[in-house]
Amino acid sequence: MDIHGESLNTFEQVEARYNSIKPMISKNHTKEQDIRPLGERRKKHERIKKLSDSCYALMDGYNYGDDVFKTWKFPDGLGIAHTLKEIYALAPITWERVIGSNAEGESVTNEVLKIRNGTGDQAHYARYKFLENYLPWQVSFSVASGKQFISFWNTKNTRSKAFLPKSDYAGETLWDYWVEAKDWKNSLASRHTREDDEHYIMLVRQEGEQRFSHTGKQFTPPKRRSKVDVEAKAELKPWIDNFWDWACALGTVLPTDDFDYVHRQKQILYAHYVVYTKPYGYGACDYNGQEVKRVLKSVSEGGSESPEGLALLVCFLSETEIKQATSPEDLKTFRTKFNQFINRSCGLVDKWEEPTMQSNNFSSTYNKGK
Repeated sequence: MDIHGESLNTFEQVEARYNSIKPMISKNHTKEQDIRPLGERRKKHERIKKLSDSCYALMDGYNYGDDVFKTWKFPDGLGIAHTLKEIYALAPITWERVIGSNAEGESVTNEVLKIRNGTGDQAHYARYKFLENYLPWQVSFSVASGKQFISFWNTKNTRSKAFLPKSDYAGETLWDYWVEAKDWKNSLASRHTREDDEHYIMLVRQEGEQRFSHTGKQFTPPKRRSKVDVEAKAELKPWIDNFWDWACALGTVLPTDDFDYVHRQKQILYAHYVVYTKPYGYGACDYNGQEVKRVLKSVSEGGSESPEGLALLVCFLSETEIKQATSPEDLKTFRTKFNQFINRSCGLVDKWEEPTMQSNNFSSTYNKGK
């Protein structure tokens, strides 16, 4: 619900809201820019933009898809801005009035609601708050386990829930600029797409109805996969076995329950480049796999007196409860944790995501450029 205490629930209400807002005209904004804030005028970047008589965009500003309040990745002073097509594609929310036909072939007027997450794999907190504030009451936004979802009342009068993926699309205008810049911005082009990946949710209903149908592409949350490089691990086996024997021999002796002691040992790892970032106490370590392998080799070849060797051992032991191990089952659990530690610290785990999707034949008339 927005600042006016009312939701924008229909195309008609969105159109009326646009017409009721006086444009902001000043030394900073021209009449042609047509800045119409959705709520407080001090938050002018959150605005409504008319793309055509049958399409309006609700925009959160300072993000991909805004032609006035641009993302910082746009150049200053070159007069480059997103096109209407790109604004439509990248806006958090668009409302359209589309003439179609029903099952009997009769002409009907549909309302099409398009909802989009942010571009990039980072968290988009301003976008999430905007969606919470400006989606119609029949539709809600939520976050669960780091993933974003849209829930809505469907035509069966039940709640449907759809995964809202993040996008890699930056818009043709900005992407072309990055490529032509021939400097560090080239890397931005490599991480984004020039063509729209169509990572959005599209809902449709007949005008006057309350419930929506999910149309267009439907997405499932990415499946997280991981695989241990067994061949690379096999090459390290003699070093790993020797380190394991050493861990069993010293595991009950070292004071790994002493916070200060563990903290000092982790600083040694940082000083010898075995971890990338400076760790603290029992906090997790960001391991340099190549350096961990060097330490394992050194210990295996008689270098157990090296400070980084002992520090790596303490780092592992501080994550386990070997001092409480009293049975073969406990020792088996200890070995499992050791294997996980080796896989993680040596960089032997390859992780990736496998997104899946399916689509139907519906498409917005505005999206076709009609």
